[in-house]
Amino acid sequence: MDTASDLNISRVSKHYGIFRALNDISLSIKAGEFMTLLGPSGSGKTTLLMTLAGFVRPTRGHIISKGKDLATVPPHKRNFGMVFQHYSLFPHLTVAANVAYPLKLRRTPRAEIETRVRRALDLVQLGYLADRPIDKLSGGQKQRIALARAVVYEPDVLLMDEPLSALDKNLREAMQFEIRNLHDKLGITTVYVTHDQREALTMSDRIAVINNGKLAQLGAPEEIYNFPSDAFVAEFLGESTLLPIDQQGAQITYAGRPINIDRKVASARFLMVRPEKLDFWDESFDSNYNRFDGLIRQTVFQGDTLQIRIELDQGQEILMRRSARRDIVERLSQKGAAISLALHRSDSVLVPEMPV
Repeated sequence: MDTASDLNISRVSKHYGIFRALNDISLSIKAGEFMTLLGPSGSGKTTLLMTLAGFVRPTRGHIISKGKDLATVPPHKRNFGMVFQHYSLFPHLTVAANVAYPLKLRRTPRAEIETRVRRALDLVQLGYLADRPIDKLSGGQKQRIALARAVVYEPDVLLMDEPLSALDKNLREAMQFEIRNLHDKLGITTVYVTHDQREALTMSDRIAVINNGKLAQLGAPEEIYNFPSDAFVAEFLGESTLLPIDQQGAQITYAGRPINIDRKVASARFLMVRPEKLDFWDESFDSNYNRFDGLIRQTVFQGDTLQIRIELDQGQEILMRRSARRDIVERLSQKGAAISLALHRSDSVLVPEMPV
């Protein structure tokens, strides 16, 4: 199947009275790309997806696919596939009948329907369930059927609205890889909505972080995680501690102590510290490392890792995450013990405040 299509969103806004659900968003999605819209509840990510699907008409702006502006085109004429949060399958129909439904709406010949339904069910590895009633399936099986129904008519773009939110943790993680593998097989341009940061990092080619109806940052998962555009992105995407810094010319300090960095950031207000980037201070470390001293306040065992809460000498609390090896557990188990931490200059990232 080769139906990949570019999707260009140009200055799209959606207003409900004085409330701006979307505020001048521009975003280009490449053909065959897996793009995730990530943000907290109420950020506007689902409104943007529904605008792409045609269920919400933008107040202004353009949505271009194959050279055509779709902003006023009804949903059934966009040739976009849609996977909803709660499956939206027909309980009175069999698996095969559910997958065949969009083809019947398009008056596809019966022989072709049978071929396409069989192919779609094989893609999600559920061909053996073709004659089973929907209400006899597990949650994971229902989600696969919803996927098969969405791709059976070879859409130009596949839209997915938090499709894994109803699944338990283990099944959710397994389905993340299944959806990504299906995307790689089909090559369909995919727009995926989630509020789950780990899900976005796992599945995406690029992530568009949405906040307050605006595009906060766009980039590859590694770029956004390691170099967030502002304090909101830094705190929303993964664990982090933001330490207030002072900048006087080229000199950057935290609580009067110089901080060495690799990348300068205009109008930076904070030093972002990721817990897994911190190491134990060693006297052999040179000026490439920044040092922080404090006291252990809490150690939390989380299976494969330990989360350690440390109160720095300057009063701020910082998080550290380390492997839960026996020697490390013993080293960090004493509450109130003094500890010195090291952060390499390449991991010492400055971020500005969140824009108003």
